[in-house]
Amino acid sequence: MLHAPQQKRSEQTLKRILTVCGELVDQGRFEQASMQEIARDAGVSVGTLYKRFSSKSAIVEYLVERLQVEQYEEIIAELAACDSLQLEDRVRFLSDLLHQNIHQYAGLLRTVVLTHLLGQSPISETTNSRSGSLIETVAGWLSESRDSPGMERCRHAVASMAFSYQYSVVYPTPEVLLGTETHRKLVCEMALNYLGVST
Repeated sequence: MLHAPQQKRSEQTLKRILTVCGELVDQGRFEQASMQEIARDAGVSVGTLYKRFSSKSAIVEYLVERLQVEQYEEIIAELAACDSLQLEDRVRFLSDLLHQNIHQYAGLLRTVVLTHLLGQSPISETTNSRSGSLIETVAGWLSESRDSPGMERCRHAVASMAFSYQYSVVYPTPEVLLGTETHRKLVCEMALNYLGVST
């Protein structure tokens, strides 16, 4: 009972830190911000911030892990809402879903890449394992389609679409040159061709 107020303050402190970091990520300023600035903007001491996170890379890793859990639940719920068993319909649905989902978290993806390029990769084994698990689950859903070429090809198609959209968020040249709609159509058509669907 005596620990409840302290626990509540601790949760509020974490929430303030994550809110500040989320805003910095969205604004593209996280890489330039120091731990001191994050602590100041969150209204906590630098010592308190370091008790929570040993580095900025640790903050990014926490944000990525939290996002992955949210993404997993959202994507699985969305896929369950698609009632078509046609492979083409499912690929198009998935392509739109991945594009929307990845662009929604563009700031964090860019931060992950920049952090990695600075030699402080926030991508842990847990993060990689969770990503692989999501791709496996989505590929399983896709392979349940009529005329599915099998799990292995579905896995490659899902990974290819996800990578293409992630790449365009970090390096937007394809979307800038082609336009968003054309780029989305090309990514989807490449996946369909790979799966043997003629459109």
